[in-house]
Amino acid sequence: ILGFSTPPGRLSMMAFILNALTCALALLYFIRRGKQCLDFTVTVHFFHLLGCWVYNSRFPATLTWWLVHVVCTALMAAIGEYLCMRIELREIPLASAPKSNV
Repeated sequence: ILGFSTPPGRLSMMAFILNALTCALALLYFIRRGKQCLDFTVTVHFFHLLGCWVYNSRFPATLTWWLVHVVCTALMAAIGEYLCMRIELREIPLASAPKSNV
């Protein structure tokens, strides 16, 4: 169904790209480490490949399927890593609550 020439194909590709963006936000909330974003992204897409292989009873061989998933993997990893790095690079507040004199 993935293809550039039909409206359902274009809609499916846009859905995959939007899914990559929302999964990048999920990386921010669940992983929170920039170094691990690529690992989790590749793992998720690998399990998706296995699921597609089992569901269709054949290995995905179309070029558009691979292009869409490579682009989605790159988007998800890059945006997730960017968001996680922004959180990691925040300044640590040094002023804390006043200490009691004990």
